[in-house]
Amino acid sequence: MTASMGLSMFVLFAFGALGPTLLADLGISRSQLGSLPAVAFGTASVLSLFSGHLTDLMGGRRALLVLLGTVALAFGVLALADGYGWLLAGLVLAGAAQACANPATNHLIAAHLPPERRAAAIGIKQSGVQFGAFAAGLLVPSLAVATSWRTTLALVVPVALAAVAVAFTLPRDRPKDTGAARLSLPERPNRAARWLIVYSLGVGTGLAALNTYLPLYAHEELGMGERLSGALIAAVGVAGIAARVLWTRLSGRLSDISLPLLVLAGAAVCFLLLVPAAGLLTPLVWIGAIGLGGSAVAANAVSMVAVVRSPAFGATGHASALVSMGFFGGFVVGPLGFGLLADTSAGYTGGWALAGAAFLLSVVSGFRVRRAVAR
Repeated sequence: MTASMGLSMFVLFAFGALGPTLLADLGISRSQLGSLPAVAFGTASVLSLFSGHLTDLMGGRRALLVLLGTVALAFGVLALADGYGWLLAGLVLAGAAQACANPATNHLIAAHLPPERRAAAIGIKQSGVQFGAFAAGLLVPSLAVATSWRTTLALVVPVALAAVAVAFTLPRDRPKDTGAARLSLPERPNRAARWLIVYSLGVGTGLAALNTYLPLYAHEELGMGERLSGALIAAVGVAGIAARVLWTRLSGRLSDISLPLLVLAGAAVCFLLLVPAAGLLTPLVWIGAIGLGGSAVAANAVSMVAVVRSPAFGATGHASALVSMGFFGGFVVGPLGFGLLADTSAGYTGGWALAGAAFLLSVVSGFRVRRAVAR
């Protein structure tokens, strides 16, 4: 499950790390670069309306196999792409895989683990996303220089196929009796779930902007080389791995799940301020990257603990899908909004202001989640 989470989101980190190379090779603008992950996560956001129910109908193991097979197909298309249009087609497939990630893995955890072990398991599997960020930041720029960006993306295909083979060893789980044999839209979320969706939208917007544009910002504005710029994503990933494991374990023990949500969103606002400040003192960008990995990255994992642990948010499968929909919606808004602002006179300052406003939205939503759960 950890590998599956990493592979499902790897496209975001890979395209972030390849940002300078793609701009030079394809001649695209910064706003077009932002549209690439936005297409993937826009697809994921729409399909998340159905993926929770689909997972309940299929079972978590089958949904995980579909996810990994789709990842392999998506990166095959991306590696063979000879233009912007084919890149978009590959990213639609990647978005379909992302929509299944949280519902499938949360379903398996709920089916096979006792309640006292679920929070820790969620932290471990969510850390897979940050393992992907670490691998992309550390390896992708160097591989692209040594071979090409297409060859680098093609190397993901055998990894995904190997994960498919391993996924067959997972224990079988019975699909839930949903009372319906066909797909349907999820029920309207309750008050607590609605505010958690908004919280995830803010976190997703800020994180997507960071992961897509931090290497390019460091390269163009701070004068850092392509490999060192890509290493910033690796720094976010390493911090995120530790933070997701630690914060999910802590959240599993707290009676008030909204408290860590508030703390992490507030910390993300503070650390984001250091990124534009790095224009005056370059080392601040490293502190900001590590701090955001330890705060904003962990916030999404804690929101998954909330929906699995607490009945206040509704049924696990549908609640996971709806909260994921908000998160993926942020991954549409973040890269597109940042890219459009970066190509205007507002520049990178406008883009970072957008990310900061998104994290502030999560702070406000965190307070609303707290009130709704208390009720």
